[in-house]
Amino acid sequence: MKKKTVFVLFLMLLCCSISAQTSRKGRNNRLTIREIVSSQLSEPEGELIGAVHDAWQRYLKGRPQKKGEKITLDAKNGYFRYDSNPAEIDEHTYVEICFWNRSDGKQLVAWNSVIIYEDKPVFTECTYIEISLYNPAKHEWEELDDDPVGVCLTEKETGPSSYGYNSDTKSYFISYSNPEKVIKMTKEEYDKWYEMKPNVIFELPRFGKDIIVKTYKGKEFTSLTLKWDGMKFHRANN
Repeated sequence: MKKKTVFVLFLMLLCCSISAQTSRKGRNNRLTIREIVSSQLSEPEGELIGAVHDAWQRYLKGRPQKKGEKITLDAKNGYFRYDSNPAEIDEHTYVEICFWNRSDGKQLVAWNSVIIYEDKPVFTECTYIEISLYNPAKHEWEELDDDPVGVCLTEKETGPSSYGYNSDTKSYFISYSNPEKVIKMTKEEYDKWYEMKPNVIFELPRFGKDIIVKTYKGKEFTSLTLKWDGMKFHRANN
């Protein structure tokens, strides 16, 4: 009887050990912020991504950064940030990367790059927010059905869907998609509108889970909070 009891206890301990190892293995399939950053910077195309890549490599090798550059890696909170503040010009560039663990086991990953010049956001091909979805169970990136951030915003925050000069009508215009509307303008009217057109930047969370959206008009801005519910974002009652 004693031998049987010992054997049963051994089996129970063995099952608990296997269960714990399986549990740890499942958790470890999720990417860490360090792995995510390395993945995002694996193909450094363009001047900004190249600069972030080079600064990241210096960080990994324990080398000093260039003057005005800084890397922040918060492993505990799953947050990365690159800052560039050249002393000779009034410009601040930053790149943020973070992730959210969804309730279905997948990871939502965000890349956010912003350039602020003379207290106003500047928009180029380098400045954008991009959301990706990683499936730890399959060890692969998946397509998102829609933009989880963009669906929360209206044209009041983002501005018109298109604007510029129409060579066919020989006039300037701004165009809205919801509802559909095109407004024709003179050059003077367009220049005045363009100076104050809505420009949106994002602030990813280092602490907490929510995204801050800032809509600039000139140097003034209003803020909106996008709350995270475990699967998606939704507008807070600001």
